[in-house]
Parts: sequence; structure tokens; C-alpha cells
Amino acid sequence: MNFLPLLAAALIFARGADSQKLDPADVDDGESVKVLLNVCEGLVRFKHGTAEIEPCLATSWKISPDGLTYTFQLRQGVKFHDGTPLNADTALVSFLRQKDKDHPARPKAGTFAYWTSMFAMVESVKALDAGTLEFRLREPHAPFLANLASFSASLISPKFINQQQVVGTGPFRFVEWKPNETITLAANRDYWDGAPPLAQLIFKVVPDSATRFIQLQTGQIQAMDGLDPNDIPLIQRDKKVKLISAPGLNVAYLSFNCDKLKDKNLRRAIAAAINKKDLLAIVYRNHGTIAKNPLPPALLGHNDATPERLPSPPLTTRPAPLRLEVMTNPRAYLPNPIRAAELIKADCAKAGIPIEIVSNEFGAHLSRTSRGEHELALLGWVGDNGDPDNFLYTLLDKDTATLGSALNICFWKNENYHKLVVAARRETDPAKRAALYRQAQEIIADEVPMVPLAHAPAMLACRANITGIRYEITGDILFRYVMVQP
Repeated sequence: MNFLPLLAAALIFARGADSQKLDPADVDDGESVKVLLNVCEGLVRFKHGTAEIEPCLATSWKISPDGLTYTFQLRQGVKFHDGTPLNADTALVSFLRQKDKDHPARPKAGTFAYWTSMFAMVESVKALDAGTLEFRLREPHAPFLANLASFSASLISPKFINQQQVVGTGPFRFVEWKPNETITLAANRDYWDGAPPLAQLIFKVVPDSATRFIQLQTGQIQAMDGLDPNDIPLIQRDKKVKLISAPGLNVAYLSFNCDKLKDKNLRRAIAAAINKKDLLAIVYRNHGTIAKNPLPPALLGHNDATPERLPSPPLTTRPAPLRLEVMTNPRAYLPNPIRAAELIKADCAKAGIPIEIVSNEFGAHLSRTSRGEHELALLGWVGDNGDPDNFLYTLLDKDTATLGSALNICFWKNENYHKLVVAARRETDPAKRAALYRQAQEIIADEVPMVPLAHAPAMLACRANITGIRYEITGDILFRYVMVQP
């Protein structure tokens, strides 16, 4: 075991919005995930800087020849932050509470949307003995290991009953949450891989990006995300701060609620009206790329042949004003949501399509869109596992369009598309999977349930004396190895 020295140092990380809740299985917002990733761990994890899978709370695993049974050997000597030992029985609870709607450890108000999206093929989870956990699948599922490395598969203590006070096994433990102000974590001195150098990690809510940047420059905070692209040249010239970036597995998009906007010609007209080049230049300051598809170019099956714009038939009547809902808080995939909405409104006005902008704080925005209360909405997605399934199935399949917990906020339910993405989940040959995904993207381009806008690089800034922040390609920000230099 490699124990690192525990230093009497704290780091304050500022972000644009507060977390929604601290239950890894029951969140779908990035601000909650940022905290949870540093408190909780899964059976497996992504190797630093890659989407490769490596051991974490499981030291090894075996996959049956038919691809239906996964057997994991658990790491010995690990304890949850409340002292509960990790074994197959205690690990089992984290999965059964998601699978079984009547499980006593499942909050009644929970939606557990990720289980539906990523683990619905799990037939059973069993403890074979104290150190062995077995998953049995109904059908082969190519992304299964990658899904287990995502935050939603993190293990929490079976004694966990409060979604505001998470109990995991990770390098930091939960201490305190002051809503809309701070969440405080402390070093887990008994962490199985050695206590982290930081004594304390504080997530601070500072909604305005300009204010966050001033606090970074003056040393009131030590790190921040949600950068205004206009500030990047200032960061690069300031010797007291530095920029950390990673390739962004993300997409910003304009969603059409297809239950309300059934006219494909109107959707096409709006898509054709949007000037993505101007959007990239003004909102992103050209730090990013124009999106042709919801699938980032680096992922398997990206269809580069998809045209950026499709021709749109002229509208015969002027539509009634449409409500475009947008979050006020900057996101990694969309640094200035309000400005983006304004540009889209202006573009649509030129095409004779009136738009009314409705803004909400991020949590309220997520709630409204998941319940299908919008007509149009700006949102985005940061990939959880480096697999195309996490974009194309999660964001647009009919299975993820359940009112109240929808990840498919387009509420688009196309049977041909469904058959393709489900077949791709079952296909283990990468070339065949890629072909299925390319066909699926052709259907998206024709039906226009959304307008993919841009892929953004993942960026954050920190004080120059901060070392060890790990910014993963999935967008995960890990503080396990962070040190504050004198």
C-alpha cells in the first residue's frame, strides 16, 4: 500500500451551482457527480487519462464465454467511512437498491434513471461468498464493464439512508453541506490506497463565472470550473494561475420536445436556421468544435458523413412563439447558456420563427426538462464511460424517455432507431457496432429530435501552486493526489 503524507492543507473548488443530492445511483447532474466521485468508488474504474478499465474495489473479474456472467473478487480490508466492512453482502446492497423498487435502502422519491439506462439487462446480482460478487445478464451487453466504472455504480454503505450525507469508501469522506453555499469533505485517513495529501476539500457555489475568476486571482479559492472562454487569455498571462484541460467527451444540444413539436419540418427549419459557426465563435471563443452528431468524434461509430445542416422546406405559416428553456449556470459543455439562447433566438427570428427565452437555475431546469415541461431546451451531456451507448442510447432511446426521470428529454420514440442501438449494445464486434451506430445517426439527422451544437474541451483553472488535479477524459475531476505547494 502506497501511503502518501497527509498535509494540513485545504482546497476550495468553486463551481456555478450546488449539487442536487448525494446519492450516486440517483443523480443525473454534474454538480452532484463532482462531489460523489471523490467520496465513492466502484468495483472498477477508468485508468488515468484513458477509458480503459482497471481494478478498484474489485481486484479481478471473470466473464463467462457466453458474455452473460461477470464474477468479481472484492478487495480485502476495505471499510466504508462509517466503519462498515466491504464484503459481497455489503456491496450487494448498492445494486439491489437500484434493481428492486421495494428495497428498504431505496428512497421512495428516487428515480434511479441510470439503472434503467445502463443496467436494465441485469437479471440478478448475488453474493457467492464473502469476497465474490456475481452479475448475471439477460443478454450480452458490450458496455457493461464501462458502465460499472461510472459514478452510478459506486458502492455506498448499506447503512446509508440520507441522500444529503453520502457514505462511501473513497479518499474523502462527507463532513457538512450548507445548501447553495458549500459542501465540505475531509481526508479519509483509513483509505485503502493511502490517505490523500489534502486534509480538506470544499466545494463552494459561486454562480457568476466572473466572480469565480476574481476569487481565483485573489486566492480566495484555489480552483474553479465553468470558465468564461474570454478569460482564457488572462489565465495564460497570469503567472499565479494555470489552465488544466482535457479532451471533452461531451455535447451541447438544443432539444425538441417531440411530444409537443411533432412537425418535423418545423424542427428542420429551426435546425437549419442556427448558425453553429457564430455560436462556436461567440460562446466558446472557438475553443471547441461544431457538432454534427450527438456522438463526439473520438468515439466508436461517429458518422462524419452526416451533413452539418439539412435543407429545410419553407414554412407556410408563421408558428406561434416557442418557449426555449435554458439554465442560468455555465456547464462544461456550454460556458454561457444565456448567450447561446440569445443567438439561437436571433437566428430563428431571421427565419420567421419567434422564440421566447425562459431561464431557470440548473436544478429547476433539469427537473422541468425531465418531466417534459419544455418545448425547446438547451442542455448537454458529458460522457460517463467513453462508450457510444452512453450518448446514443442514453440521450435518444425510447427506453430513457420516462416522464419524471427522462434522460431522453427530446421524448423521441423511434422504433427503427431503438432496434439499431439495442442491437449495438448486444454486439461485441467493434466494426459491427460502429456500423450500427452510423446508421442510427442517419436517422437522427433525418428526424431531427435535437440539434447537436458543439463539443467543448474540458477546462478548469487553479492556482499555480496546486498540483495533482486529475481531469479525466470523462470530465471527472479527481482530487486524490492534490497537493498545495508553499
